[in-house]
Amino acid sequence: MAIILKYIGKGAWIEVDEDDILPGDKTMKSTNPRLSKHEKIEKFFNDINDEIINNGYKSIKVSTLLNKFEIKRRTKENINLIIEKLNEYGLHSLPEFSKELKVDSSIRLYTYPVRQLGELFSSEKSLESYIEKKSLFKQLNIESVDRQYSPKGTKDRLDFKGNGKDDEIIVLELKNGGGGKSAVEQVLRYSGLLKSEFPNKKVRQILVTGIQNYATSLAIKGMQKEQRELFEWYLYKYHKDIDFFEFVKINDEEIDSNK
Repeated sequence: MAIILKYIGKGAWIEVDEDDILPGDKTMKSTNPRLSKHEKIEKFFNDINDEIINNGYKSIKVSTLLNKFEIKRRTKENINLIIEKLNEYGLHSLPEFSKELKVDSSIRLYTYPVRQLGELFSSEKSLESYIEKKSLFKQLNIESVDRQYSPKGTKDRLDFKGNGKDDEIIVLELKNGGGGKSAVEQVLRYSGLLKSEFPNKKVRQILVTGIQNYATSLAIKGMQKEQRELFEWYLYKYHKDIDFFEFVKINDEEIDSNK
């Protein structure tokens, strides 16, 4: 059914019923069909996917997302409705969409898994200091560390050279954000330098990031089988208010599922 529009001045038109048209009114029929709420939401998400294809992600305010669903109260049911719709369209949000997010805050939407388990540190140096001060490296089966270790004959500096059991040494590299290809390559380069310096020792390779992202997954997936067996990727989980910290290992299934 065509929509009838009535001219109200200054280039503006409003939608009216036929009964509301008076003699002399300037009207026109719209060629665009009226969209249902479901159709509007579908178009909204299709537009988001198009933007992600072009830009890699879509930044959007929580309030905008609520308005698109015509949600006025953030009940558990309403939030779950949005989460279900995000899942339906294969979208992942960072930070994770939840009732606790402020209405005026922004999230980024991706078409691949992106995770952040808690708060991020203000800098990588702060993250490094926190782990050293509380000896949190022991959670990774590292007995002791040498901070900012520089392999012989180089100007490179490892965040930590770890010392493990049975003369095992460890590259422990920390990234406050997502890391990406450069972080993976950095760990591999440091590992090669330590192998040259300690030829008779096994070298473990550990990358710790604050965000799980596609770029890091892709770089790890591109490794040779032998390289992957020695490479470990962890996501850190930190909550400042309760002074809680742990390392969460990202397994091969999660890495390989990122398309």
